[in-house]
Amino acid sequence: MGRRFTLLACGLLAASVVAILFLILFNAAQSPKIAAKTAPFADMAPSAMAVSEPPPPPEEMPSVAARPTKGDAVNTAAISVNVPQLAYSYILGYRLPGDAIADAQQAHLALCDRLGPARCQLVSMQRSSNEQGFANANLKLRIASGIAQSFSAQLGKAVSAVGGRAADTSVTADDVSKDVVDTDARIRQREILVTRLSDMLRNRQGRVSELVEAERSVAQAQEELDQAKGWLGELRGRIAFSDFTINYVPVASAAPPSPRSFAGQLGDAVVQSGVAVLVFVRTVLTILIFLLPWFVLAAPVVLIVLAWKRKQRASLAEA
Repeated sequence: MGRRFTLLACGLLAASVVAILFLILFNAAQSPKIAAKTAPFADMAPSAMAVSEPPPPPEEMPSVAARPTKGDAVNTAAISVNVPQLAYSYILGYRLPGDAIADAQQAHLALCDRLGPARCQLVSMQRSSNEQGFANANLKLRIASGIAQSFSAQLGKAVSAVGGRAADTSVTADDVSKDVVDTDARIRQREILVTRLSDMLRNRQGRVSELVEAERSVAQAQEELDQAKGWLGELRGRIAFSDFTINYVPVASAAPPSPRSFAGQLGDAVVQSGVAVLVFVRTVLTILIFLLPWFVLAAPVVLIVLAWKRKQRASLAEA
């Protein structure tokens, strides 16, 4: 019994020694890993402690709003904004004395001449006159769109200088963006088609009938291409220049009524009385003319009825 107890005690002691040695060796193996993990924090500690200086002044700090973030860049690239291409038309009406219409129209032409044909073009000019002077006039111009507003103001000043004023003003805009885009796309398609067909003809690829058909297609495509380029040039011209229609209307001057004398007033009364008589006579004649056909139609019937009644009376008298 004592021997067994001794062997058990020795076994437990040996197991304890082995466990202690295993723990010592395990701790020794883990210590380098712990030191490696803590080394970065040890290196960062001085730098973190060094960042204790006061922040720079507000004017030196970069603005947060000025630094675009990645998300902002993506949103800006995704949004595509197309400015509409507008063709403007101005209709201006001015009222001024009849003898000042010519001066105002010449002043407007002088403004256009000073701008030059690159910014102002005369389309048409019309002026009519009567015995009292110029009755009305019209002027049509094409003005560069960039100076259209300022030119309109100068027109009003020129009219005010000769005693006139602005009466009517109308500005309309026609959006031709879709027409420009469609025409540009059509031109690109026709250019590609013409290039392909021209290459076929140049290389003589295909049968004679195909080459003849390709030549006809090239001619037709080239004609459509020229038409599309002409239409695109006209659209761009409408965008670059604004149409101005200027109407000059004379101011009606009412003459003050002159006083009438007593004899003149009596003469007016006689004239008015004669006019009243003539109106009465005309009314009576109108009624008679209106009733005359009915009288002609009714007269035979009345005569027949009267004759029949007369015959009845005669027969009664004889009885």
